[in-house]
Amino acid sequence: GAGGIMVVSVSDQARVVQPFTTDKALLRQAIRSVRPTDRLSRLGPALQLIAPYAAQSAGTGSVGPGGGPTTSLTVCVLSDGRFEPEPDLALRGGTLQAVRFGSTDPARTGNLAITALSARRDWNQPQRVQVFARLSNDGPQPVKAHISLFIDGRLRQVTTVQVPAAAGQAPDAQGRFPALGAQAVQFDFVATGSALVTVAHDWADALPDDNTASVRLAAPKHLRVLLVTRGNAFLERAIDAVGVRALATMTPQRYEDQSPQALKRSADSDEGYDLIVFDAYSPKQIPPVDSVYFGGVPPIAGLALKATAGREPKTQVFLNWNRDNPLMRYVALDNVLMVDPGRLVLPDNAVILATGQAGPVMAEITDRGLHEVMASFNLLKTNWPMQVSFAVFVTNCLQTLSLTGGAGGLSLEPGRVTVVPVDKGATGVTYEGPVKIQAPVQDGKAILPPLERVGVYVAPEGVPEPYDRLPVNLCNAMESDLRPARTLQVGTVAATMAAPSAAAHQEVWRWFIWGALAVLLVEWLVYTRRMHL
Repeated sequence: GAGGIMVVSVSDQARVVQPFTTDKALLRQAIRSVRPTDRLSRLGPALQLIAPYAAQSAGTGSVGPGGGPTTSLTVCVLSDGRFEPEPDLALRGGTLQAVRFGSTDPARTGNLAITALSARRDWNQPQRVQVFARLSNDGPQPVKAHISLFIDGRLRQVTTVQVPAAAGQAPDAQGRFPALGAQAVQFDFVATGSALVTVAHDWADALPDDNTASVRLAAPKHLRVLLVTRGNAFLERAIDAVGVRALATMTPQRYEDQSPQALKRSADSDEGYDLIVFDAYSPKQIPPVDSVYFGGVPPIAGLALKATAGREPKTQVFLNWNRDNPLMRYVALDNVLMVDPGRLVLPDNAVILATGQAGPVMAEITDRGLHEVMASFNLLKTNWPMQVSFAVFVTNCLQTLSLTGGAGGLSLEPGRVTVVPVDKGATGVTYEGPVKIQAPVQDGKAILPPLERVGVYVAPEGVPEPYDRLPVNLCNAMESDLRPARTLQVGTVAATMAAPSAAAHQEVWRWFIWGALAVLLVEWLVYTRRMHL
């Protein structure tokens, strides 16, 4: 139509590849310029980007420069239909269409993926390492594969596993897919120093990017933890049960009397702390080390803790939580009750870990190279400390946040912005890997751009261990599940995922040229025949 077509590419973020135009050459060039990434798939950013055009189409708004449809807007989504769940997803205006890519043949071979990987040191014997991996199969047949463990690129162990088939291939009436077939694998070995741990399988499938996963293991070191509280025996016992080297407690008043820098543990000193846990308290300054907050938040711009409103339920439950985040792995919140949990107001760089009935109640923020984990609720106003999942969450926090403690390993997901410390005197860092990454240095840290492709990125110089090798893994069951959806659901609007049409527009000028050449050839043959006669 007169408004033309706009091309938008989307992963976990959306980008306008070509503004509205009727020039078919520009549209073809724009589509061909889109390159694949390993970042997560979310439809929300694309719908937010086109929202002004949809509102204009519905007659409820206006659109800025760039043109667009003057009457109706058709949003055509070309995808396999498998997007990360987003409760607030909606298309307000316009018509939704969907074109499905991916095989729906039930006899297809399927995809075998490593959807989870973790490496943890034993707290009592830090030189002993346990590696856990989960393999998932989305195919209709069981898969037998060899799983290999590599330490710094050298093969250490090989085991054979049988991964069961998926429970089914077609989604139900609500669009939910049957569960993937899954099998856990465990390796044990001894590592006295830092190491790059890699797990890989040898089964040939449709998506090679999830056949390998790595984790960077730091050198062993016991943690020193500070608990700022007015009194919480549950939290104190949970931290102590993990097996930290030292656990100190302070009241909030005494904490504020300390110099923030005096609380940070230096490499050549046994004073200070590796991690600070705040119980029902928000500090006046951002702590100099990684921190966890229950019923409090750090003073970060755009971050706030809102009390439970009068119209909101006084007692609430968790609606959903991010099971794939390292902080929430193996954490079950089904039976947790919260009294007056409030909610979190989050900046753009926050990652939501769990959502309650009024909004986000748990989140993670990376700010200036520090990790902050917040829970809006007071632990003593929940039944969570009485459940096993609370001890699991505390263990995850201590092992994941304080990487320098050596308990857990470093593993990144595609698309995440990463902050790494840099050696003194360095003005920039360079990482070699699936793609080359360069970043400037400011205040002793380098902020790396979002990592587009999975693999291991290596910094030859200028970056201390363990940040000298950054493993980026897919490790996402949704992304590795290649069973295409039959219906695309956007809020209350649903569109059937139609197969690509064979009746596509083709350029026919080449056929006219071949036809003209054929006519000339016939005329030449007739002419030569007459000359011989």
